[in-house]
Amino acid sequence: MADEIISGREFATLPFEPDAKFAALEEICRRNMNAMITGESPEHYDRGIRTQYMAVIAAAAEELGFVGFAYPSDMQNPMEEFDDFLLKATATTTRIRLRSTVGAPETSVRLASKTRGRIEQQLNKLRQIISAGDLPEDRRKRLLRKLDELSVELSQPRVSFAKVLAVIAAVSVGVGGATGFLAEAPQAIATITSLIGADKEAEDAETTRLGPPPSPKALPAPARQIAPPAVKHRELDDEIPF
Repeated sequence: MADEIISGREFATLPFEPDAKFAALEEICRRNMNAMITGESPEHYDRGIRTQYMAVIAAAAEELGFVGFAYPSDMQNPMEEFDDFLLKATATTTRIRLRSTVGAPETSVRLASKTRGRIEQQLNKLRQIISAGDLPEDRRKRLLRKLDELSVELSQPRVSFAKVLAVIAAVSVGVGGATGFLAEAPQAIATITSLIGADKEAEDAETTRLGPPPSPKALPAPARQIAPPAVKHRELDDEIPF
């Protein structure tokens, strides 16, 4: 039997609000799925993990009111729908995160050098897929420009979470309806989101561990000036010789 893709303890950490709950659940399941599936795991094990991912996300979507995530139980081989299912999940969670940033200060993250390199690998993979895919020329050029925008953003000291999600959302929608769409594209998009999210979680955890910066100490109140004692005129008169 395949390992659980989400534990009871992880379920207990999910936020209450439906949108945030679905996004957090999908992120946990996808992260665990990617960790469980390795180059050395047997094919039947990998298939079981992917099937479990679809079953959990489909059930959560139905419970929380999200449409378009029905488990492909009517198909002889449900795994044929896995890539499209993963792409829909990525697009939905991207829209949720974009809505959550509206009206809030821009969220950014400092990416590790290793993370930047891994994201660039996924971007190169997406460029190859888009260039070779069955897409109208104007859409192909637009999507490649979006990927170039993301490369520029990744070169910044701190990467804007909102800008990255906006590009990912545009690419997800742009390639979703293409015929002959290669299976690696949904995984590449999901991997980029997961990598950035992991670095953001690590940064937030470190910020929480360190706590808020110490408040500057208030300067001591200036010393109170003590006025010299008043000298009585009578005493001065007594000391003046005549």
